Amino acid sequence: MDNNTYKPETVLCIPGNWKDQTEIVSAISKNNGNEFILAGMTLLNLKTNQGFEVQICEQDERMKDSFEYAGAVNGISEKFLQEIERHKSVIYVIAETGDLASAKAVAEAGNAILKSGGIGIKVESAGKAFTKEHWSGLLDEYVELNLYKMFVIDSVNENGRIFSCGMHNLGFKDCIAYEEDLEGSENLISIFGHYLFIDRPEIKDNQTFSINSESEIFVISEERNQPYKGDELFENPFGMWKLEKKA
Repeated sequence: MDNNTYKPETVLCIPGNWKDQTEIVSAISKNNGNEFILAGMTLLNLKTNQGFEVQICEQDERMKDSFEYAGAVNGISEKFLQEIERHKSVIYVIAETGDLASAKAVAEAGNAILKSGGIGIKVESAGKAFTKEHWSGLLDEYVELNLYKMFVIDSVNENGRIFSCGMHNLGFKDCIAYEEDLEGSENLISIFGHYLFIDRPEIKDNQTFSINSESEIFVISEERNQPYKGDELFENPFGMWKLEKKA
């Protein structure tokens, strides 16, 4: 697969209290100056002329539970979840990503919906939820590392396997750790994920990685059986690195 041409899809879920599409169109125009408008089912960034697919859905009774699960990593409150439960409609923003520029662009598109009455936002293609204030704050005080905070979960625990999810939104491989110590695995994956994002190393099978000079050494190889294999939202088309203790 050519990572330079393949574009995965990022999906943002934004519940709100809009009654219908007419109200949504008006709210976006009113609250975004001359930056965004909704034209048909396309959210258009007027400054860049970039369009984002939009889907508008009715109230979803599963939304509170979904946000509660996906928002655990960010410590969202019960008060916020009650607001989510009272939502009247949902806007989905969908875009091709797979690199930092396109991820930032869709993050800003999602923020335009938040400014227009969205209650909170969930990255469906990572399973991570935010309050409106948290998401907007990461853009208001933007540094590139904030994209990692927005689009990546670096410690998913599924049946004893610890792995990251969402790196494909940014154009990177995810990582899975085979380590007996749960806390150690979570720390290892977080540090390795930040290493991938910040340093952009060229990695090949059987290279080694260590957190520091005194830590255990791990062998890096390609994970052939991703935990989310076949899931169009979560599977990473760029691949997944596997970290195992060096024998």
